Amino acid sequence: MTFSLQIRKELAEHHRSYLDDSEWSLVTFASFTATLGKIVEREEGWDVTLRVTGDMTATLMESAAYTLGFPLVEKSWGRRDVTLLFHVPYPSRAALFFDFDGWLDEVGERGLEPVFSAFFLACGVMSDPSTGRYRLAFSPSAGGAIRLMTRLFSNHDLTPGTARHQGRVHLLITSGEEVARFLLLCGAHHALLVFEEKRSERELLGQVNRLVNFDDANAGRRAESIAWQLQAIAVIERFRGLDWLPPQIAEAAKASLKYPGVSLEELGGAMVPPVSRSGMSHRFSRIRAMARSLSGED
Repeated sequence: MTFSLQIRKELAEHHRSYLDDSEWSLVTFASFTATLGKIVEREEGWDVTLRVTGDMTATLMESAAYTLGFPLVEKSWGRRDVTLLFHVPYPSRAALFFDFDGWLDEVGERGLEPVFSAFFLACGVMSDPSTGRYRLAFSPSAGGAIRLMTRLFSNHDLTPGTARHQGRVHLLITSGEEVARFLLLCGAHHALLVFEEKRSERELLGQVNRLVNFDDANAGRRAESIAWQLQAIAVIERFRGLDWLPPQIAEAAKASLKYPGVSLEELGGAMVPPVSRSGMSHRFSRIRAMARSLSGED
């Protein structure tokens, strides 16, 4: 089962428990109509066509329409979609021309749950978070839906982007924090727990990989530095001998030959008296400079 289908099942089951409530059914029907609806005015009302994904969502919309008293005129099945035709009488025009902003001003953030969950059930899809790619996409077909959804999302700390594909505009949310907030606001609490678990695993794995890469890079630089040190010491030893060096510099060179591969801090600790890392770095800089000078003489 895909992650999107898990969200759909959770939201549909949650919705089903509220559809006896006329207000919840009204907001649900209005949200579906705003994102998918094709509306044709008839005598005594409007015909509203909704093309929804799967029998589960179709049953949900039939229940909402039944609660509101909207008769189902026609139902047909495609390969993946179900097309529903409802008749909405004139007195129920609020279901088609719903004032989302006014209603949310009245009920507050708790009113986002039926709206946002209906948006996802109507036209939403989400990538599997275990892939490390957070992508929540909405593909509405009704005119004006992109503006409506963008405004409602933006008013509640979500910043969707847009993309055009196959002649349609899609809304995209790709921030992990914003995806988590959407799942919270739409009521998909179980999906939110799974999402956060997968996100934590990916972020922990990313941190481990970054630390390993950092250590590998440091080890590479350290190995290269030690190789240059030993090469410089070999040049000096061949041309003049290490006793030609000043005593402190000769001590550092002999310690490097005795303990190849150790860090500057460890070599400094072997000096008498001990020398700091910067002090050892200065001594080896002088060794490399002397080696370049001797190579030039040759």
